[in-house]
Amino acid sequence: MAKTKRLKIALIGYGAISQMLFDVFREKKPPIDIVGVLVRPGRVKATQKAVGKKVAVVDTLKALLKLKADVVVEAASQQAVRDWGEEILKKGIDFMVIATGAYGDPVLWRKHVKAAEKSGARLRLPSGAIAGLDGLLAMRLGKLERVKYISIKPPHAWSGTPAEKEFDLPAIKEPTVIFRGKPADAGRLYPKNANLAVTVALCGAGLDRTEIELVADPTLPPGTNGSRLEVVADSGELKLERLGRAMPDNPKTGVLTALTMADDLMKMVRSSDW
Repeated sequence: MAKTKRLKIALIGYGAISQMLFDVFREKKPPIDIVGVLVRPGRVKATQKAVGKKVAVVDTLKALLKLKADVVVEAASQQAVRDWGEEILKKGIDFMVIATGAYGDPVLWRKHVKAAEKSGARLRLPSGAIAGLDGLLAMRLGKLERVKYISIKPPHAWSGTPAEKEFDLPAIKEPTVIFRGKPADAGRLYPKNANLAVTVALCGAGLDRTEIELVADPTLPPGTNGSRLEVVADSGELKLERLGRAMPDNPKTGVLTALTMADDLMKMVRSSDW
């Protein structure tokens, strides 16, 4: 019987998402090896203690690339995408991006797509804390008439964002729209909250024809956040609502975000798609 090929991945960042990936792979035991983690200078020692001796912890991209991972998984920030994405793709290494708000910049998006095409690497965008993107991808083969994405989080999840200056977040008593506009602006102004706005746009009608709303909702069940995706096309209509659990120590991010990343990586193993 042929031995299963193991997928080697390297992570950028060691926050809530990366920690959950470690937990999922430890529990499910897929043929996936986390070979390294890139962290900020000064965080190496603490991260090494957390992940154990079998995983290399480094503070430069050059050191991470030496580990020869099959996929580099960004679980850090839009800035990490901007700083290192092109170099990773030019090396022929697949790059999984969750901070897709960086691609609200069409120049960066084209640059990364071009680098991937030239090297043969794949730029992988997991669905994050949303469902229904498979339907949207199919519907865009016809004519999309309207695409709207609504991100709904409790008021405190919008702390540290422009909404904090425009609204008295603790005083909000009913669902309140704190932003209405285009995906690129949502991703830029709310880099830790609204990356999915850009993901939806890239999978559907594009940055200029996708409507975005960000909502502070104190009526959500404790520890949750939600979203709605509304699509009107010549092939029909799609309306999807999601209510998910937020990361215990990070209300800006849903648990489903990490799980979709883990699922995409496990699908790569099952299909030998690398």
